[in-house]
Amino acid sequence: MLGPVQVLIVGVPDGGRPEDVTAPLAGLPSDGPVRCLDVFEVTIAADGTLATSEPAPASLPLFAELVDDGTEVTAADGMWHVGQVVPPGSRAVVALLEHRWALGLRDALLAVGAALRHETWLDDDDRVTLEGLLDR
Repeated sequence: MLGPVQVLIVGVPDGGRPEDVTAPLAGLPSDGPVRCLDVFEVTIAADGTLATSEPAPASLPLFAELVDDGTEVTAADGMWHVGQVVPPGSRAVVALLEHRWALGLRDALLAVGAALRHETWLDDDDRVTLEGLLDR
C-alpha cells in the first residue's frame, strides 16, 4: 500500500528546460522517506488540451478521463484537470511524491479507528504565516 502521495505542479519558465525540474525529482532515492512515483512534462494548449512528454506517464489517468494515444487529454465534467492550474500556452512538470515516512503513522491512526476527514498542503503564504506564529 502506498503512503500519502503529494502532487506537485511546477511551472517551467519561458525558455526554461523541463529536464532541469524533472531531474532532481526523478533522482529521489527509491528507498528514501520520500520517493518520486511519477514525473512528467505537460504543455497546455490555448484550447486547454494537455499534451504530455513521451512516453505517456503511468499516472496520467488520474488527471484526465480521455487519453488518446497517451499524448492528449481532456477533462470530463467534474474531473480535476491539470489545465485548471497551468495557464494555457505554458508548460509545467507534474510530480507524484510518495511520503513513505508516514506509512507507520497512517497505520497507527487506522488501527485506533481514526478516519481521515480532509487533507491539504500549506501554500507559501500560509507557511510564512505559520512560521511567524510559531516564532512567538
